[in-house]
Amino acid sequence: MTISSCDIHLEILYGSQTGCAEDVAKRISREGWRRHFKTRVKAMDDFDPKDILNTTHVIFVCSTTGQGVEPDNMRKFWKFLLRKSLPQGILSSLEYAVFGLGDSSYEKFNFPAKKLYRRVEQLGGSPLISLGEGDDQHYLGLDGALDPWLKTLWQNLLQKYPLKEGYSVIPPQPSFDVKLSEYNASDNDRDSIEKQFYPGMRRMVVKENNRITSPDHFQDVRRLTFNTNDDSLSWNPGDCAFLYPQNMENNVEAFLSLMGWHPIADKELYITASPGVDYPARLPSRTTLRKLSTYFFDISGVPRRSFFEMASYFSTHEDEREKLREFASAEGQDDMHSYCTRPKRTLLEVLGDFTSIKDVPLNYIFDVFPPLRPRYFSISSHPYVSYSIIPDYNN
Repeated sequence: MTISSCDIHLEILYGSQTGCAEDVAKRISREGWRRHFKTRVKAMDDFDPKDILNTTHVIFVCSTTGQGVEPDNMRKFWKFLLRKSLPQGILSSLEYAVFGLGDSSYEKFNFPAKKLYRRVEQLGGSPLISLGEGDDQHYLGLDGALDPWLKTLWQNLLQKYPLKEGYSVIPPQPSFDVKLSEYNASDNDRDSIEKQFYPGMRRMVVKENNRITSPDHFQDVRRLTFNTNDDSLSWNPGDCAFLYPQNMENNVEAFLSLMGWHPIADKELYITASPGVDYPARLPSRTTLRKLSTYFFDISGVPRRSFFEMASYFSTHEDEREKLREFASAEGQDDMHSYCTRPKRTLLEVLGDFTSIKDVPLNYIFDVFPPLRPRYFSISSHPYVSYSIIPDYNN
């Protein structure tokens, strides 16, 4: 009996510090789904490590932090794999692939990915493809290694698990189902559609925001002091706090205008995840486009290649659509970097240039527009256990 891609479940597990590896993992998931594989994306530490013993196909994506250190959200999973009690051959039923994100100017280039690849092989795993090593020093960035690696990965997988007869590669699937209510969100529902928090997060009030470098120094280094009534907060030396930013009101208004969303900006949205998609902890199941534009979408950041790829599906102008596809291709990375990355052109500015990106179906907004990422800051006060903090700028 021939096993087709429809019969294979791909776990796509990532270790990501700033979102790059997560972005790659989601791209792999989209490409796998289009080839009729069942896919699921998770941070490694959100995946029960014991489940790896009963998993048959995994694609790992992991970045490198500091001097060759694994990202925070894969450390528990990595610690499990290092257990001496795990017998050799325990992963003999596992087929796997590993892609690393690193920078070859550092001595410990892609060390987490290299160690992960070797350890899974030691435990009996069978590699689907040799280790992939993305390099920021490549003239195409990490895509210089990722594109050919993915091409070979899909070739290898489809050779073993071909498309079912009559099936073909399909367009991208939306990650969420988004329903628009005809009613505006009422004041009584404010709490249920407000920002949501990860476990351990705290809302705090900014008490002081003082520059500690000289006014004529090129670096603007700040010391922020927060007010809190929570006596349970503590942290250790070297710990960081991460703060979630929000978009400025004028940028939110410009974004809503460019997308043509002002008439529906305050109507309630009901959001559910598609099969195989983990629901983000910070995303309320009931919210509005205005709140998503303020607290969730990174409209002021520099967009990555995946934005241009997804946006090209919804451009209504042929020339703009072709340019977006060029920016999303491996051959167009120099032009994309010159246009977007080097001048730090924001997503909002890109939308101002590509005005035909309108009428994005609500089901696809989370695939097109990237989420805001937390900003990490060193804690300089009394040490105990670190907690994440969200400043309350309204008080």
